[in-house]
Order: sequence, then C-alpha cells, then structure tokens
Amino acid sequence: DVGSFMGCGASAPAKPLVEAPRPVTSDAAPPPSSSVEQHAAITARIMNNDSVVPMSAALTRKILKAYALSTEAAYAAEAHCTQVVEAQIRGWQSFFVHAVGKGGPDDAASPQEFDGPTQQAFRTAGVDLDRLKGNGRAYWGEGGEIIKTRDRIIHGVAKACGHTPTEEQLGAAKYATLGYLVRLMFDFHRGQNVGAVVLKGKFDTEGRPLLLVRTQCMADAAEHGSFYRTALELGVVKHVCNLYAGHFPLEDWLEAEAKVCADMRDASSSALPSYFDERARKMTRKWRRMVDDADEWTEANKRNAMMLCASQIKDLLNPNGEPPKGGILIHCAGGMHRTGMIYGIIRRYVNDDPIDEIVADYKRHVDWKAEGAVGGYEELN
Repeated sequence: DVGSFMGCGASAPAKPLVEAPRPVTSDAAPPPSSSVEQHAAITARIMNNDSVVPMSAALTRKILKAYALSTEAAYAAEAHCTQVVEAQIRGWQSFFVHAVGKGGPDDAASPQEFDGPTQQAFRTAGVDLDRLKGNGRAYWGEGGEIIKTRDRIIHGVAKACGHTPTEEQLGAAKYATLGYLVRLMFDFHRGQNVGAVVLKGKFDTEGRPLLLVRTQCMADAAEHGSFYRTALELGVVKHVCNLYAGHFPLEDWLEAEAKVCADMRDASSSALPSYFDERARKMTRKWRRMVDDADEWTEANKRNAMMLCASQIKDLLNPNGEPPKGGILIHCAGGMHRTGMIYGIIRRYVNDDPIDEIVADYKRHVDWKAEGAVGGYEELN
C-alpha cells in the first residue's frame, strides 16, 4: 500500500532541475587526454591503492575469527596469514588491471556515459547532461575470478595457521572475504551502475517529473565533481535511500555520503536533501537473504520477503512520511540485487513497464553478458 505516493502531485509542465546549480569546484587533476594515458592513470590508481594493506590485515582477522581460533593461536598466526591474504589480493589486483584496462566492455577508461533509457529519463526531467557526469557501468569480474580469489584466500589462511575449518566456519569466512573483495573491486573499477526512470504521471511538489535514480555504493560519493554530489547540488536528487544494512565493509563510504546530505541541509537550513539509512532501523529488513537460496524459498519466507520489501518501498516512495519533493536515489552495495528488485517492482507497479524490459534492465545492472557469463545474476531475484 503506497497510496499516499500514488496520489502525489498533479499534472504540470516540467521545470528544469538545474535552475540554480551550485558551482562545483575540484582540486583534482584534469582527466588524461588519450586512451593510453587514461589506461596508465587507471593502472596506477589500482596498483597504488593504499587500502590493500589495511584491508588485508582486517580481512585476516575476520577469517581467523570465523575459524574460531583461540586468542593465542590467532595472534601467533596473524602476521603470516596476513602475508598470505595480501599476496592473493595483489595477484587479483594485477588480474584486475588487465580485465578493466584492455579496451573491452569492462574497460574502466571507456567513456563515462549512461545508457539510452537513462539519458532519456534525465532529459525528460530537464536534467542538463553536460553538467551531470557519470556512468552506468556494472562490473562483477571475469571468469569467476573474485570467487576463485576468495577461495584461495580462505584455504590459504587455513593452511597457513594449520587449521581444518568446519563447513560452518568456511561459510562465515567466505562471506567475510567476499565483502572485502567486493569493496576493493568497487574501489578499483569505479563503476557507478547508474540508471534512472521517470515515474509516469508523478511530479514533485514543484511540478517537475519525478525521477527514480539507482546507483551502487560509490567510493567517490563525497568527492567534488562526483555523480552523487553533483546530482544533489544540481537538485536532480532530493532524497537518498541507502538500502544496505549488511556486513560488507562499506561503513566509511556510507557515512561519507550521509554527511554530504547533512552538510547541505545545514548550509541551506532546510530538510533537504533527506537521507534514509536502513542501518539506522532498530530491526533491519533482511529480505534479501530470503531470495538468494532456492532451497529456503518456502511459502512463509516468500510472504515475509514480500512484506518486508513492500515496507521498504513504501518508505522510499514516501520520504519522512510525505510525498517526495524531488528525485529519489536508491542504492544498496553493488546496486544489483536489492536495488534491482525494488527498482523493477516500482517500474512495474507505477509505470506498468513490460516485464521483459524490467528483466533485461535487471540483467544489465548485474553485469550479465550472455549465458555462461551472467555476472551477479541470481535467478531467484
């Protein structure tokens, strides 16, 4: 029941979303001019990433905790295990440079642009795309390399500390390791997974077409000139909704994007842009875990997942219990699964978009390329 949203706004002529933009300043160096220079800059950024060492140390401690070693045993093994973890991450780092710097579809130096439907949605809402720069790139890796690296890490640590983990311990280690690798992958690639749709017949409080924007959690959200900050500064987005309340190590990025909204509210002495954070709820809605295992897809889980998802949709379509005052941006971690399902449901419910288009859009945002190269696709989604 999102009735209050369905009744929001009345038909009105569109007004541009960029009437009084704030100036965007940046101390960053200008982008390299040639493809060769771009790839060199990307390679340097990835290989010189200063988070690899602390991430390796933190991940090692997580794995040793998952393996339930005694404090003494974990302390004795930590230094050697950290070397094992960092060596595997460095190898994956080199693989990553090749994967995103070779001019293919995952090329991190490819033109930063949105797909056709997203461009059209922005234009319909009056957005000046010469000022709002970003990309719709989703990346899940090649040949399952992220999963292979995860498995090499957890088994390498087990061998290094002389421990034979139980299946339960392996499961916990797999989940922790994947979270750290996903964060590094996002930081290396800097894809944004941006998509947008105009919600048919819906307008904000100033009569402008209402945009629903989707992204992933972004390493550069707080930087001047980033897609996230610019979308807020131009008024393209007035409400941000973080759907992610899991255990991947993204807290600093999420805190940074929340602070951007808070600083803008303080500067303007207004309630906008608002920031909804699923992590702040006393009981977070963990419906995502109910739709990633077919063996657990019982009627009870199905109903619970749908009720929790509907509750989350109601919150994001009625920010602070009121009709939206402008564009809504939603994201989870990778902008793939939680975001993809909620975005698809809203497209179907509000716009009555064809289900084939919705499924194709879901696949694109999980880095589906073809059968056998399905990216982060999950059939149960």
